[in-house]
Amino acid sequence: MAKLDRRVARTRSALVAAFNHLMLVRRQRHIKVDDIVAEADVGRSTFYEHFASADALMLQAMRTPMAPLADAAAGAGDLARVTWVLEHFWENRQRARELLGRMDAQVVRVLAEMVAERLEARGAALTIPLPIAARQLADAALGPVRSWLMAEAPCTPAVLAEAICRAGTALTSALQPAE
Repeated sequence: MAKLDRRVARTRSALVAAFNHLMLVRRQRHIKVDDIVAEADVGRSTFYEHFASADALMLQAMRTPMAPLADAAAGAGDLARVTWVLEHFWENRQRARELLGRMDAQVVRVLAEMVAERLEARGAALTIPLPIAARQLADAALGPVRSWLMAEAPCTPAVLAEAICRAGTALTSALQPAE
């Protein structure tokens, strides 16, 4: 990813922060561009210079809390960080359920992109093309989280985090060529 101009980075950061704040303090299901620009104190045209829609901004905002999941899916999970993120998701499970119900495919795509970035940065040799491997790993990490958030079975965040980290390590290893 190319280095962003400081002003661009500052504006994008302000928009993401505004969105995150609105997500946590409001009960409405869908946050509108007008809400975001008012919170960030920027104009609509500035918003659209950076993001195509509120959903595009939401997907960008999701990258930070999904980073530990992407690390775990790529076989380099930090158990404490994954546990913390799962606790956060559980505390905000109604929002998470709404998000997954409305934008599940986009969330998986973003997580797969993040996993691919990590695998590529490590120079991981894979038996299948990187986009396919990244999607497989993202699905494997997000699937249990989705089921857990939908209350399909009880589990503690720590137990689920350990399973996701171990599965990411095993799956990443299984996708590498045999020696």
